[in-house]
Amino acid sequence: MKKNNVQDLTLTSVFAAIILMMIFIPNLGFIPLTPFVSVTIIHIPVLIGVFLLPKRYSILLGLFFGIGSWIRSFTPVGPLDVAFQNPLISVLPRFLFVIAAIYVFQGLKALDGKFKHSDVYIFGSVVFITLFGIFFGFKAIADFTSWNQATLSVIALIVIGLFVTLYFAFVRSQDKKRILIPSIMIISTVIHTILVLSALVIFVPQTMIDLFGTNDLLGIIYTIAVTNGLVEALAAAIIGTPIVIALSMVKNR
Repeated sequence: MKKNNVQDLTLTSVFAAIILMMIFIPNLGFIPLTPFVSVTIIHIPVLIGVFLLPKRYSILLGLFFGIGSWIRSFTPVGPLDVAFQNPLISVLPRFLFVIAAIYVFQGLKALDGKFKHSDVYIFGSVVFITLFGIFFGFKAIADFTSWNQATLSVIALIVIGLFVTLYFAFVRSQDKKRILIPSIMIISTVIHTILVLSALVIFVPQTMIDLFGTNDLLGIIYTIAVTNGLVEALAAAIIGTPIVIALSMVKNR
């Protein structure tokens, strides 16, 4: 018991240090995608902690993520960074995100053991959620940008094909962990993106309107969620899955 507690504290300290490095080293944890939006990968160490650590330590990592983002916002590099000086935008969504990720993990883990073909249900659920988001996201992009509908439909089909192909590549193994881990990574990342965007729309709506030049706040959420949210979700699955598998093997020795 004591050995496990020391191991958990050590892992928590390592993940916390990685999170802070990713926050404060430029372009490491926040990768600029456009002048207005950055792809965030700092949530990946938090998600890895959800798999490997007790609930209280996972929540602590989420708070490190939120508080670090809040501190970083006082040296803004992008037009939206100032908005994150409000803890309701920088800290609260990250706290809710880690809570949600814990329950997604517990829920899918319980589901995985109750049904004969639970891996098929999990795969189908993740694909359905993603396709739903892509459909409405590209519809919002069409309304938001006035791009050609036919061109966007082709792009959407390509994105769907790439996503399903990459996701299937992760889960074709007979090891059910190979489907459970990336599925939780993807769903939790989508939740994180929606929580942060919703906080921006709720607490600084005028900033979003001025920045994007439209009153369609829901369209802004859909557009950003598809453009960088899907990238973040795939990055979390690709980067996080092998790390969780490797560290789980080391921890369980």
